Amino acid sequence: MSKRTVLLGLLLGLSGAIASGQAGIGAGVALAPTTGGDIGLLTMPTADNPLAGHFTLGMYGWLNQRVAAPLFTGDPDGIRTYRDANGAFSIGLGLTDWWSVFASGGIQERHSRGSWQQGIVNGIPLVGPFDIQEGRKVRVGTKLNFHSEADYDLRFAGWLAANIPVSNATIDVDEQGTVTDVLNSRRADWEWGAAVTKSIFTGMISYTLAGKHDQDIRPSNDLRFGFGVDVPVMPFLHVIAEIDRHVMDGGDNPEPDYSMLNLGARFWIAHTGWAVSGALNTNVDMLFKHGFDPAPFGGVVGITYAAWPPAPPPPVVVPPAETVVEPAPPVETTPAPPTAAPPPPRPAPRTTSDEIFFDGKAARLTNIAKAVLDGVALRMKNDLNATAVVTGFTDNTGNEKANLELGQKRADAAKEYLVTRHGIDPGRISTQSKGSSEPAYDNASAEGKAKNRRAQIVVTLVSGT
Repeated sequence: MSKRTVLLGLLLGLSGAIASGQAGIGAGVALAPTTGGDIGLLTMPTADNPLAGHFTLGMYGWLNQRVAAPLFTGDPDGIRTYRDANGAFSIGLGLTDWWSVFASGGIQERHSRGSWQQGIVNGIPLVGPFDIQEGRKVRVGTKLNFHSEADYDLRFAGWLAANIPVSNATIDVDEQGTVTDVLNSRRADWEWGAAVTKSIFTGMISYTLAGKHDQDIRPSNDLRFGFGVDVPVMPFLHVIAEIDRHVMDGGDNPEPDYSMLNLGARFWIAHTGWAVSGALNTNVDMLFKHGFDPAPFGGVVGITYAAWPPAPPPPVVVPPAETVVEPAPPVETTPAPPTAAPPPPRPAPRTTSDEIFFDGKAARLTNIAKAVLDGVALRMKNDLNATAVVTGFTDNTGNEKANLELGQKRADAAKEYLVTRHGIDPGRISTQSKGSSEPAYDNASAEGKAKNRRAQIVVTLVSGT
């Protein structure tokens, strides 16, 4: 009961965060579905979703090494080990940029290992070598995600799924001969959970509530805690690590708690959205208790599809404004005696204007923005008396106070780049924010909003060059 109370409190906190958060997806995140069909790592969901109208596909096969519940008190682990093999196909769809649905199903086969004698698997007592075959429950679910207004890279998600039975279990038991039985094991399970993703790191918690067999057997509920990391080592190659803990809660004959470690990688095929995944997994409890006998290793392989994230909108180049100086009217003077020719007049000052653009609620400079700022720095280095004014803007999403703060962050980010990357004297650069008060483009369209997420850099060239 205490485990369920903790999980309920977490989900209530998540609901409050959703009420105060803003929907979105981590900008530039390369996506792929998990073995369960929702967006994530290999088996763990992250706090991301496909964009509106984008679909996902997944095909996975995996093998886990497990330990059954003891048939009698004191039965050693070594006589209760079995293999849990699975194959699944999944499909998902982004209904909006922050809401998706998904479904997955396939086959499941559990085999006793060579040292098996007796134990309880999924609430079913088994004596002698066995083979259990059944269709995997169809996992149908929905997932909501959103990001923090203070940090666009901090994302949250919550999901709800139903695990719907499709067939009965066929059990083959070899006990002084072969006994074949069909167990009417249909039951629906309910799952709910939450995930937090920051940069390459993800933490998650979920709870699966198991139903009863028709034979009045109730398997254990599954309380799962997980932590994962997704490290991009090349443009299309990510290294993935997951560790999760399964706490078997209640049930008539609960199987031992266990932890599963996955270490692998995902390779995307260019920008097609198709990816190939593979990992070695280990039942950590078996490894620490018994070493390599029995072997605790299994694996995960998969082929997935999810649309590659769209590129940010190209920057709009504003031509520099020329300052026109009107010539002074002629003044009649008394001719003076001839003197040496005066030095040529100094060139009149002029100004240039550039714009850089930002993603969503971010103040992080893109590679395109840095290239524009490199050009600004070159002009200021060529004219050591030149000064610059950087003004930050936002679209009309959010309140004006938050927009003014975000605009100032964008202006400060441009100034910091000019100072730290190019050594420009900070006293030559001033910053200000106008938030969403002076939009240069129409906020009624998505394209206009994207162009209003900008900073303008006006450089005054004193030498006129």
